[in-house]
Parts: sequence; structure tokens; C-alpha cells
Amino acid sequence: MNTPSPDDLVRRLERWGPLLLLLGTAVFYLARLGAAGLYDPNEGMYAEIPREMVLLRDWLTPRFNFIRYFEKPPLLYWLTALAYQALGFSELSARLVTVLAAIGGVAVTYGIGRDLWGRRAGLVSGLILATSFGYFIFSRIVLTDMLFTTLLAVTCWGVLRGLLDPAPRRGPMLGAYAAMALAILTKGLIGLAFPVLTIGAFLLIIRDSRLLRRLELLRGSAVFLAVAAPWHILVGLKNPDFFWFYFVNEHVLRFVAKRHLLDYAPMPLYAYLIMVVVWTFPWSAFLPVALRRYWPRSKPTSREDRGFLFILLWAASVVGFFALTPSRLEYYSMPAFPALALCVGRLWGAEMAPRSGRALASGLSYSCFGLLTVAVGLLPASWLFPRLENVSLYNMFTAMDAYSRDIQYGILSNAEVYTVPSYEELVPLLQWATLILLVGVASATLAWLRRRPGVTVACLAATMLPTLTFVQTGIVMFEPHRSIVRLADVIVREFRPGDEIIIEGPYENFASANFYTGQRARVLHGLFGDLEFGSRYPEAKGTFLEEVEFAALWRGEGRVYLFSDSPSRIAKLQALGLEPLVLGRSGKNWLFTNRRGP
Repeated sequence: MNTPSPDDLVRRLERWGPLLLLLGTAVFYLARLGAAGLYDPNEGMYAEIPREMVLLRDWLTPRFNFIRYFEKPPLLYWLTALAYQALGFSELSARLVTVLAAIGGVAVTYGIGRDLWGRRAGLVSGLILATSFGYFIFSRIVLTDMLFTTLLAVTCWGVLRGLLDPAPRRGPMLGAYAAMALAILTKGLIGLAFPVLTIGAFLLIIRDSRLLRRLELLRGSAVFLAVAAPWHILVGLKNPDFFWFYFVNEHVLRFVAKRHLLDYAPMPLYAYLIMVVVWTFPWSAFLPVALRRYWPRSKPTSREDRGFLFILLWAASVVGFFALTPSRLEYYSMPAFPALALCVGRLWGAEMAPRSGRALASGLSYSCFGLLTVAVGLLPASWLFPRLENVSLYNMFTAMDAYSRDIQYGILSNAEVYTVPSYEELVPLLQWATLILLVGVASATLAWLRRRPGVTVACLAATMLPTLTFVQTGIVMFEPHRSIVRLADVIVREFRPGDEIIIEGPYENFASANFYTGQRARVLHGLFGDLEFGSRYPEAKGTFLEEVEFAALWRGEGRVYLFSDSPSRIAKLQALGLEPLVLGRSGKNWLFTNRRGP
């Protein structure tokens, strides 16, 4: 019996690699998807809006607390509503579209890398994306950005095939226009801005008029408008103020940080750029080497080099766009993740090819040792962690999170407290994660020194799997501090017809209240939040309360449940003459009632 050679094993792995990559990513990403309650405000909001679509059977007008809500277009809501109809209302079905989009993004990244530089580069690129720190984190959180990221990747894939394939390819190019329209239906006009910036810069650099003719501008525009225009037109005709609010306030004014009701604390530029490196860890360590090797020093002519230039411009358009606007959040760089994975994937794919006497890239040695230095430095930091309470390092848990920055700047009602899990809970998790990281990076570095680039990549990917498992454990650990699911369970057990649920401050602070209780909430002092625009429509009548109306309800015969994140609310309730009963606390959030249940 013949023993297969190493080259035979590599060829078999490459043949079955795409299927293994996709199945492995799906199994790993879908595991424990519904283990944690919905985080507010974002997850609760993006889970509740499609729930109301299903209940009202109105797929045209998004509603939040049954009030018109036009901050984002509807594609994520539509897909999540379909998931609800298939699987019921749950955390898993709320997050399903996001995680399927993440898995699809890995597949698209593989496809782009394969088309440009071969199957090996495609496999490595997909593996890099799947095992990147930030990509995994944001696959667990309901946001529009992951779906948008995948649709932008599909757009770029279609454009690359249409522009760079030897023969003109009308199908992929028209598919790119359709994907671009779907991206707009996911997150707005940046779905058009990023492709235009990328393609425009690419054509200016290449200066090949034949490529311009391949863009299929007339047919593509027809496809684009057929997909993107109908919803915008129909909603605009039905809601006269929609066009100003959606196009001017939510796009133009948001970009220049002049948006009406600025309800979030943006990130400083330096922190945003640092987080790009953190989110793409550990593979970002190799990006400088990839850029140095493949940077276009003259007008590229080969398909491989032109493709790399396009990928580079894709990443630069995303990162640069949000670097220019003061309205940036930590996850806004997400649409660049597949492009950055492709840059590094081309490098490692080339290193793993048969050598033919060619020397290995010396710069990768510095990157491996740099990663090893980081891993060595993190290990003692995890043991010192309990002593860092008053040091800025400990505060990174909140400084790098938009929600906690909103609290710090006083944007979320009057909240002053944002707790994190105790030292006793966090320290073992951090110690195990840093220990595994150190062992894995050391193994990868040793493999590189032994001239085994494939083993180096495998060691780093294998290291990230348990590390990302710890990330999922951390999400579950933070749940009591960021989700009201346990408080809502109290209401579900005790709620009787005629009871009132009231939220103090912006409704989005407790966005999952309706999702978990199945009841519509009223809002106290909440007209400066996401529902402000919709409050002018008839369905909002009776939803928003002032202090006098609330006091009458609190003193009345009915039972009132009050969600509040205001530390001064207890004293205000005591002043009403009825001692408030505390039903629970979750992080900064309190649940009060005016009388005992039956």
C-alpha cells in the first residue's frame, strides 16, 4: 500500500478544504448562539422591530415599540422576521441572520481569494477571517453591520470578476449591482459610497478605458434601482417627513456629527484605528509584511496585482471614510475585515506554496516575534488584573464599548453606573485565554523558524478556536450586566391584565422589554431618544408620559412596573408616598413596582 506524500495530502486538503472551512465555521459560529440574553440597546432594538413586523403583518413600515422608526432600512428586519416565522421568537432566531451572514462572509472571502490567487490563498483568507477576534465577536451580536459586510464583499466579488476576468462577465457585474442595492437596504447610502470610492480610485490608478466599458452602467443602474428604490419610494410617499429624516439627518448630518438628537458617544480617531488592529488580531500582525510585499509601486498589469490593488482600496475606503467623520464607533471598520483578511491571506498562501528554492519572507519573522512579545506581556497582566481596578487598563472594558461611553457622557438618561463581572469571574477566564495564546503563538513561531509556514498558520488558527470560545463565555458572563432578560422574567411571571410597564428615559435603554414580556411599554421622559421622530404620528398617542401622569399611575389602584437606570429614581418614588418595591437589579438597570403582586 502506497503512503501518500506530503504533496498529495496538501492537494487532498485543498480539494476538500472549502467544504471543511464552511462546515467548520458553521458549527463553531452556531454553537451557543442563544446562550445569552439580548444586550440592550442594539440587540433588543434589532430583535424587537422584526417581531412587531410579524405581529402587525406590516413589512413596509419598521416600528419600534409600535411607533414608526426610520433610522435604518429594513433588510435585516425582513430576514429576521422570516427567522421568527420559521423558528419562533428567541435569542437564537434573533441572531441567526447575523451569524449566517458571518458564515457567508467567510465563503465569499474564500471565493475572492481563490479567483485572484488560487485555492490555497482563498482557503487561508477564509480561515483568517473566521478566526479573527472581532469578526467572531460581532457575529454574536445583532447589528446591521455583519449583513452589510457580507453584501459589500459580494459586491466587490462581482465587480472583480466583471473587471478582471479575461472575458467580460455581465452576470457577476449585474449581481454586484443587486448586492450593492441590498447593502443600501441594510445600512443606507454607505452601501453605494464604498463601492463607488473603491471602483473610482481603482479606475483612476489603472487608467484602462476598457475596464470602464465593463461596468455595465446602464443595465447595472436598472438592476440597482429595481432593488433599492421601491421601499424608499413607498415609505416616502406614506410618510412625508421620511426623506428629510432618513437622507439628510441620518446620512448627511450624521456624517458631520450634526445629527438631530446625537444619542451616542463617538470614538476618538486613534482609538478607532487601534481597534482595527485589535479586531483583526492575531492576523493584523502580518498586514505590514503583506503591504510591503504587494504594495503597487507602479501601475499593476497582472490580474493578481490588480486584484490586490482593488482589495487594498476596498479596505482603505471603509477605514478612511470613518476616519474622516467624527461619527465613528468601534465596529464601523467591520466591512473592511474581509479585505484585510484577503491581504494577509495572499501572503500566507504564497508562503505555503512549493518553495522552488525561494527564500521565506524575512519580515514574517519579526511579525511572529512581535506576536510572541504581545502574548508574553499579556500573561502576567492577567494575573495582575485584580490590582488594576484604578488603572486605565481595567477601564478598557467600558472605554471600547459604545454603550458604556454613552453612559459616561450622560447620553443614556441619568445613568451613572455600569458594572462589569467581578474579578473572581474574569480572572480565571483571562488567565486561561492568555496561557493558551502564549502556547499557541510560541508554537507558531517555532514552526516558522523551522520553515513550516503551513504549520504556522494552523497553529495560530488552532489557538484562536479556544480563545474565541472564551469570548463566547465572556458574553454569557456579561449578560447580567447588559441584558434585562432576568428582570423581564419577573414581569412575565407576575403580569396581570391591566398592569402597566413603564420605561424611564429613552425606550432603547430597555429595548428588549417588549420582546421578553410580550407587552407594549409606555415611556417616561423618553422623547429625546430613537422614538422622537415617530412620536409625532398618531400611534404614539398615550405612549409618552410626563411626571404628573406617571405619579397618578403610581398612586393609582393598578400595578405599575418601572424600568429605570436613574440612581435618583428611588428618592423620587419615595416622595410619591408609596414605598417602592425593588423587584430586581441587572447591571445599571432597576425594576420597581408600586405594590405587591397577587
